[in-house]
Amino acid sequence: MKNLTIIGLTPFEKPDVNLMPKLYQAGAYPFLSLGNQLTSAQESLDELEQLAIPACGIYIPNAEFKSLQIPEKVKYIILPAGSSIQLTSDIPILYQVNSIEEARQAEKSGAKGIIIKGNEAGGLVGYESTFVLFQRVIKEIQTIPIWVQGGIGLHTAAAAKALGATGIVLDSQLALFPESVVSQDIQRTMFKAEWHRN
Repeated sequence: MKNLTIIGLTPFEKPDVNLMPKLYQAGAYPFLSLGNQLTSAQESLDELEQLAIPACGIYIPNAEFKSLQIPEKVKYIILPAGSSIQLTSDIPILYQVNSIEEARQAEKSGAKGIIIKGNEAGGLVGYESTFVLFQRVIKEIQTIPIWVQGGIGLHTAAAAKALGATGIVLDSQLALFPESVVSQDIQRTMFKAEWHRN
């Protein structure tokens, strides 16, 4: 899994197919979030199959998506911790976890890796920050690769890598790419917030 040092996950749980080639060109491993509608998820997968990228991953949010026709270029799947999705393929699964208990369960279930998603990330999160939760998990789970998502910048990415993380997951930051389908109003707001923070 050495090519998965930086995972680029399309932001805001939107199936932003336009972003996938740019993520690949930038050196990230592109993952397409399939959103929350089955029909648009399948349409996005059909578009994905036509892209000139050799491999990618997908994020499947819930069990309603089990009937999807997954293209051969999809080499990894991200699922939320505790997901009841039963997939018929042998594609390696990475579980997104929000607690040490979920990390333990993912390891027991045969996950090929876990993604620590702290409270700085969007969507369903736990009460701990990514970096604090990561430090707890890395002490206990060392048999599978671990990525970190949420609150990741230059310094925290380097610190996580130094402490044993396989890599990082970038998501909301990617909304600032010109190719993103996120509206310009949201992009401007995000840019201003980032500028004031630094």
